[in-house]
Amino acid sequence: MADKTTAPPQFNAKYVKLGTVVVMVSLFSLAILAIVLTALENIEEEVEQKVKESLQTVLRATQEAHHIWIQHRLLELGNTAQSERIVVATDILNNPASPSIMRSSAEANIERSFSQMMETYQDKAYWISDSQGQVLFSNQRTPPKQVHPLFELKRDKMEQVIDGESMFITGLPQHNKHSNNMYFSAPIIDLDQQVHGVLIVSVNQRDHFSRITQLGRIWNSGETYAFDRNGLMLSASRFEEQLHRVGILEPGQDAINSLYITEPKENLSNASQALTLMAQSAIKGNTAFNIKGYPDYRGVNVVGAWTWQPSYDFGLTTEIDKAEAFQIYYRTRNIVVLGIISSLLVAVSLFLLLYFSQRNAKQDLRQARLVLEDRVKERTADLEASQQELRTAYRELEKLAVTDSLTGIPNRRCADEFLEQEWRRAQRGGYPITIMLIDIDHFKLYNDHYGHPAGDVCLEKVAKTLIETGICKRPGDLIARYGGEEFIAILSNSDFDYAEFSANRLVKAINNAEIPHQFSLVENQKNVTISVGVSIAENADIGLAEIIDLADKALYLSKQNGRNTFRFKLPEADSAKPNPDSSAKANG
Repeated sequence: MADKTTAPPQFNAKYVKLGTVVVMVSLFSLAILAIVLTALENIEEEVEQKVKESLQTVLRATQEAHHIWIQHRLLELGNTAQSERIVVATDILNNPASPSIMRSSAEANIERSFSQMMETYQDKAYWISDSQGQVLFSNQRTPPKQVHPLFELKRDKMEQVIDGESMFITGLPQHNKHSNNMYFSAPIIDLDQQVHGVLIVSVNQRDHFSRITQLGRIWNSGETYAFDRNGLMLSASRFEEQLHRVGILEPGQDAINSLYITEPKENLSNASQALTLMAQSAIKGNTAFNIKGYPDYRGVNVVGAWTWQPSYDFGLTTEIDKAEAFQIYYRTRNIVVLGIISSLLVAVSLFLLLYFSQRNAKQDLRQARLVLEDRVKERTADLEASQQELRTAYRELEKLAVTDSLTGIPNRRCADEFLEQEWRRAQRGGYPITIMLIDIDHFKLYNDHYGHPAGDVCLEKVAKTLIETGICKRPGDLIARYGGEEFIAILSNSDFDYAEFSANRLVKAINNAEIPHQFSLVENQKNVTISVGVSIAENADIGLAEIIDLADKALYLSKQNGRNTFRFKLPEADSAKPNPDSSAKANG
């Protein structure tokens, strides 16, 4: 008699088949899970790499833009501090015996010298002090003889200024809210390199500095900002409205010089609290990035890249909310995880629909990949557009750095760099190079009688006339504004005859321009005239400084000989050549 507990063969076969299906489904599901996890890991790595590259690109571009802006301001401020007007005014104010009328005139000259600069850059204030830091004059209500705070808080920097170096200064201890934290300072130096005082300008951080910094914004939550060694924000925050709303900033308070880069669980008004991970790393001098995420000063988890700029003593970072930077990856991951869970539930519940469930899951995965690729392309296009804007801004800043803002022709910095390059090329090629220094005759009288706005128009007309003479059309030639009413012409591979022809043409062109100057002291002249000093280096035995000095001496000879003419001053080896000038007189 058969045992009743023994299962029928069909029943056992069914369970064996069912177990086989379960094993196959399980193995297949595990295989799919492994593939998906690997794909997600690869996608995450690719997104991290692209985010890192984008952040570093934006950071480098903003850093270079800051460098160009700072160097341009230092050059402009240095030229102003070395002007004769500022030197003389400083000496008058520094002399207790100076009559009040002279002191008033000196203060008026200083105000005129700074009016355009203050209007252009919207700077807050400027001071002129003696070498000990005692304020001689300011557009602020600063008591006379009071020592400027920079001489107490940044004594090392100010000693460098007194030694003759223009400085960018920031990172001051913040004793009072809203106090300024960014300055330019330059020594007031005469032609003999004697320091007469110090010029200090308080920078409007919300204007040019913040606007350059904010060029680094990418996407909806990206932000680039600067901070000092204390972790104090130096540029405007993109999220000031949000900071006011949550109480991090007080009503009417902005982030500049008030907000410390600390996590929001700390008291942001207290500089002694712990800085964010980024700020702690940057102030140690590190250039780094973090793609895994860290809390910023709002408490939002962000990714970022940062650097410390030791030359200017401030840090720079560009950050973006991690949720936005990785939103494509998160969306894809969620879609895939949800698909896997759904597929497993369907596979366990309905083995008969395993094939369809797997096919749908694969289709969902492929679709998710396509969506990711499309979004990555869109973000890449956005980044390329942002980078193009930064490149355009960089080119504009680069152009401003080498162009005279008044006349539109190359400036002193451009002329010095160009002359250095042409000088080396002339030495290698063994061909001569001519330098002409050009000075507008009695330009001070012109300014005194017609006013400085008319003087600016005169400078523009003279610059245009010099360019239109066409003596500098070759790649190795240049006409530039050299400072004040002085211009320089550089003629590469030019012999004595061509130099004489060019100098004569410049003098005549200014005469023919007939720019009225009723107060000119040049004989028989009621129009603007120029004096030209010319020197030629025909071999490598003479130095660049010496040939410039010879041109300057030749310019002095032109002025001694009645002006409205030109003179040559050649190296001793060429002294036997004629020294023409009479043919260059007006109406000659």
